[in-house]
Amino acid sequence: MAVQREPFGTTKDGQTVEKLTLRCAAMEAEVLTYGAALRTLQTPDRNREPVDVVLGYDSVSSYEDNGGFLGAVVGRYANRIAGASCVIGGRRVPLTPNEGPKQLHGGPDGFHKQVFSVRQTGECAVTLTHTSPDGTGGFPGTLTLEVTYELTEQALVLRYEAATDQTTYCNITNHSYFNLNGGGDAMRHLLWLAASRYTPVGPDSIPTAMARPVAGSPFDFTAEKTISRDINADDQQLRNVGGYDHNFVLDPAQGLRRAARLTGDRSGIIMEVWTDKPGLQLYTANMLSISGRGKRGAIYRPRQAVCLESQFFPDSPNHPEWGDILLRPGKRYDYTTEFRFSHT
Repeated sequence: MAVQREPFGTTKDGQTVEKLTLRCAAMEAEVLTYGAALRTLQTPDRNREPVDVVLGYDSVSSYEDNGGFLGAVVGRYANRIAGASCVIGGRRVPLTPNEGPKQLHGGPDGFHKQVFSVRQTGECAVTLTHTSPDGTGGFPGTLTLEVTYELTEQALVLRYEAATDQTTYCNITNHSYFNLNGGGDAMRHLLWLAASRYTPVGPDSIPTAMARPVAGSPFDFTAEKTISRDINADDQQLRNVGGYDHNFVLDPAQGLRRAARLTGDRSGIIMEVWTDKPGLQLYTANMLSISGRGKRGAIYRPRQAVCLESQFFPDSPNHPEWGDILLRPGKRYDYTTEFRFSHT
């Protein structure tokens, strides 16, 4: 079935926002041009009943007024950059802060606040585009971005492509909040991660080291366990951020591979995350708080969802020893993340 396009509303500055509905077999997804956000994602549970597994809003104003980046594509640089600055070509580049002295997810005018254009639609796919002017968020270069959502019978595939006319940093991900039961507390979900190391952070959520072994700590998800089992453990890392909000270093380091498996404790829905990025941010919605209500009148509270964000490591622009992740003219940023669904 062809992608259905319809108006969703208007931004405060008068831009029209569209809703794009993709359907394939028993799967259905709604994508907004505002923030290229994934608004709904329906998949069958163990009783073959459809469950909407992501959080979202019923109006453009709710997306504009609330934080949390619900469902949005975030960048130019996903996650945090210390001191809202980075070094490019030996020069310290000031960035626009939006979380105290830090920059988070590209700053106050990141992709989550932009209205994307629809460049292409297919039977079960849509490509959204945006041109980010030189200096946006402080980053050098005009960046052209394409985000493709493709729905298959058992998966949602996201492909991120970008190019620049000046050397810059680029780290794009999707910030969907998943609740595989369709609502309620998500901390009894089962989680497995392909990660023997994670990135510790200080109270400011900035990394203190690139990697630390998970063995013997609450961060060990190499054997499947409920998220709730260790989230309240007496551990300084958990206290620093009020739960899990940490990057995990994926094993192996390269190639499209399975990074995570999340299972809804009531629905039986299983979601596998496959990615070719080196890291995955686990965020347990510790600070989730909204004014008003979410979809269908839902009230969203902390720990009602789980984010699994494929990424380069946080604050990597200030740590060249962690790897060269600069995007240069003539090179193409091209990464894919897949959310594959089944059920028990």
